Formats: sequence, structure tokens, C-alpha cells
Amino acid sequence: MDHIQSSLQLDFAQLSDAGRKSENQDTVGARFPEGAALTTKGVAIAIADGVSSSEAARQASQTAITGFLTDYYATPDTWRTGQSANRVIQSLNRYLWSQSQNSVRQEGYLTTLSIIVIKGDKLFTFHVGDSRIYRLRGGQLELLTRDHTQKIDRRTTYLSRAMGADLSLEVDMETHEVELGDVFMLSTDGLHDWVDHRTLQAQLNEQSDLNALCHSLQQAALNAGCDDNISVQLARVKQLGTASQADTVTVLSRLPFAPLLNTGQTIDGLTVEKIMHESERSQVYLVKAPDGKSLVMKTPSVNYEDDPAYIERFVQESWIGARIGNRHVVRVIEPPQPRSCLYYLTEYIPGPTLSQVIRERAPLSVSDAVELAEQLVTGIRALHRKDTLHQDLKPDNVVLGTQGACLVDFGSCWVAGIQEMGSAITPDHILGTLDYSAPEYRYGGRTGPRSDQFSLAVLVYEMLTGKRPYGEAYGKAMSLNQFQKLSYRSALQYNPLVPIWLDRALEKALHIQPAQRYDALSEWLKDLQRPNPDWLTAKHKPLIERHPERVWKAAAIVGWLCVAGLAATLMVR
Repeated sequence: MDHIQSSLQLDFAQLSDAGRKSENQDTVGARFPEGAALTTKGVAIAIADGVSSSEAARQASQTAITGFLTDYYATPDTWRTGQSANRVIQSLNRYLWSQSQNSVRQEGYLTTLSIIVIKGDKLFTFHVGDSRIYRLRGGQLELLTRDHTQKIDRRTTYLSRAMGADLSLEVDMETHEVELGDVFMLSTDGLHDWVDHRTLQAQLNEQSDLNALCHSLQQAALNAGCDDNISVQLARVKQLGTASQADTVTVLSRLPFAPLLNTGQTIDGLTVEKIMHESERSQVYLVKAPDGKSLVMKTPSVNYEDDPAYIERFVQESWIGARIGNRHVVRVIEPPQPRSCLYYLTEYIPGPTLSQVIRERAPLSVSDAVELAEQLVTGIRALHRKDTLHQDLKPDNVVLGTQGACLVDFGSCWVAGIQEMGSAITPDHILGTLDYSAPEYRYGGRTGPRSDQFSLAVLVYEMLTGKRPYGEAYGKAMSLNQFQKLSYRSALQYNPLVPIWLDRALEKALHIQPAQRYDALSEWLKDLQRPNPDWLTAKHKPLIERHPERVWKAAAIVGWLCVAGLAATLMVR
């Protein structure tokens, strides 16, 4: 995704001093990556204050800072910032807690931790303890965090939340918009407990040199009588991280569109053996590499040569595919030579599509359908672990090869990490095939992993019956009201060999409301593989549970008929 290169620029300075103490138990750190990491992960700035009552305070604060700045940048770049940072913080907390539990000298590895991540035009804050994060904007200083302290009396407070204090940790996480000229300050209590808010604001407004400002703030704390460690970090936004549309289009246009290719033609050492698919949006070819290996080449349609949003989506496809790494998801392959035009390559999987298998063999046996479902769940979970939704699960996008079912085509994928990057181009939102996409895509509901669950359930239903679970009307529905009028058609109507418990599992995964589906694909797969005991005692749910709106409508109609009948009887009398 090099067309979304971040242009973020910051002025930065930091200071950490023991002050009047013999040991500095504070730790500060920052990481300013370059290239792709700056785009996908942003700049991370962190401060920690080891709890002074603990002999291992210094080790705890150093572990928290160095651990975060190393591990955060090692998380998948498809993950959203909050997921990446929280995973790392929770892991560090468990480590510090275990160190405390296993310490021979019964040392507590306790520390505060406050972090900012600036990515694109957004600020992400993560906070535990009583170190602080401030923002200066328009001359006004605002505290963005709250101290996790508990007051005992007028003079005594204690830290109510800290890294390493408990196996379970609650982290305060917030997201803010960043504006040009914003100044962010991170500090430990050796500064903000001794220098009042008004003085902090005045100094931040008066001094533009951040290094000089750090020393000025340190001196102010010492002059106020501070007897603690003093640490401060300052970052000023010089340029936001979102690229301009002109810059983005320039990067996307570096490679020309590939021409329409015919059998026998060669491009970048790749010889076309067969035209596999042509549509209004793209072309797919079977090509042979110089080493004799067969690959699949996908090229964009020249119909969209002047459409930056389309080009961005096409570039994104190969970026996503290269980051999954699962045998049930097609692998993206690096070309043997530098590209002379826009295309990407994937491994070639000889075998029919699921669409062909359904057309020729449906209904499949229950064991075959469940086995294919298990393989597809494995592939989809690999996507979900990377915070990615496929969004276009359909029979044509599943190929059955020697290693089983394999998902292909990333053209409709949604990636959380990419959404956070920001783009100067209005996104090209591609909705999956209507007959297989979850209803929330059309009525504007909240989408997520359960949306892919719905689409996969449609595939399994079709494998077992050759039909669709809601009939032809499903493809025409657009509003929530229209979807709620649809009725699930039991798979047993078309295939009496389908066990009732498996049909119930399909019905749950195919519920119109996402909240009523399974919490996890693993739970659904378990119910497909073996009978759920709760479903063996009753063949069907009561009608009021399956369609409450219909029951109440019927009850209302019956009630009005009874009233009308009673009124007519009284009139006759």
C-alpha cells in the first residue's frame, strides 16, 4: 500500500531525570519508523513511572517501555491500532505480574504506562496509572487521561491501577483527531504534581523550542520543591500523516494498465497459457513463469484506467493476500521480474470451483459438505485473525484443489488497519454478490466477522440442497423490514438426509440479525460436526421464538376479530 505513504512530521523532545532521588525509576521512549511502518503503525511515544514502593520499580518501567516499542511494531500491519497496542500491553502486564509472583525477594514489578500513537491524522492513547497525557490546542491545555488513584484522606492516595498489579488489566483507550500545530505532552507525577495546570499551559505557549521547554519544565518542578523523578515528553505536529490526493494518484499511476492479453503473449517473462475469466472489472489469466511453474495473473480492466478508487482497491488486493499465509487461502506470488504494468500473481490451484461442484453434484453428502465447511472456516479465521473480512464468499470464489477448499479473490476485503491509515481518495466500496452477502450490508447494519459467517452458511446450505435458504426474494430485499418478512426454509425440505441438529445450526448462522448468529465460527463448526444436545430434545423452537413478530400480529388480528364478532352480536341483540 505504498500509495498511502504517511507524510507525518513531528518535532519531538524528551527528558527524564532522577531529580533529588538517588535512582531514576522513570523510563521514556519513542519510535519514529520510516516507510510502510510509519503508515501502518504510526509514531509511538511512551512514558512509565515505576512504583517507588517496589524495589523492582526501575526494571518494571524499563520493561514496559522497551517491550511495547519493540512488540507493537511486530504485530500484523492489518490489525487496527487499538488491537495491536492492547495485545502488547496485556502481554507485558502478564509478564510483569508473573515476575512479581515468582520473585524470591517478593519484589513487585509495578509501573504506570501512558502511550500515544499518532497515525495519519489520528491520535490513539493508552493509559494505566497516574502518568499523564496532555494536548495543547489553540493555546488551551487539556488533560486527556485520568489518574487511576484512590484517595484515603487529605494527604494519602494510592495507585488503584498499575501494570503488573493484577493478572487482569483494564486499559483506558481513546481516539482523537489530530490537527496541525497540536502539541502533546506526556509526564510523570514528578512534574504535574508539582507544577500547576496554569503554569504548564503558560510555559507551553511561551516556549517554542521543545528541548528548552523540557528543561524549563524540569526546573519549574525543582523550584516547586519536587522530591521525585521528573520526566516529560513533548511532540508538536508539523505535518499531518494523510497524503494529498495528487500525491496518491501519482503513486498509483506509476505503472500503466496491462493490455488485453491473448494466448501465447508474454509479459515480464510470464507467458499466457489460457484466458480463465474476463469481466467488466478485471481479467484473469493462467500464465507460465520462466521456471515452468503455472501461476494465475489478475489484471485490472482498462475501463477504470482513470478511476483512482478502483486502482487503489486493485492494489489493495495483492497487499492483503500477501499477509494471510494459510493453506486454505490462495497465496500471492512475487513476479519473477519487476512489473512493467499493473497486475498481481497468485498460486495456481488446479481443480473445479465450488460453483461447478454444486452445479454437477448437489446435494452433496453431509460428510462432504461439513468437511468443506471446516476447511473454509480455517481460511476465514486466518483472515479474521488479521482483522480482515472477506465480504464476498460465494461458490465462484472457492476452488477445490488437492489440499481441499481454498478461498480466492480479495477484491471485496475490508481491512481494519487500512481503514485507519486514511486515504485522500474516496474508497471504492464493493458489495459482495447479493445472493450470498449478509443482509446488514444492504440495510446499513453493523458488519463484522458474523457477516462472513452468514455468507459461509449460505454456501453450506447450497452444498446440501442446491437451493438458497431464503429463496429468490432474498436477492431483492434491501431494507431491514423487507428482510424481516423473509422466512428461513428448512434444509430438510430439499434434502431429508440433513440431520435436524445440523439444520438448526444453519438456521442460527443464517439469522437476519447478526446478534442472533454464533459468537464464533468455531462454535458453529462444532454444531455442524456433532449434535448439539440442546437441539435433540425438540425438533423446532416454538413459533414465538422463531418469528415473534408474526405471532403478535396474528394475536392482534384474532383479538380484533373477537372484538368485531362480539360487537356484531351485541348489535343483533
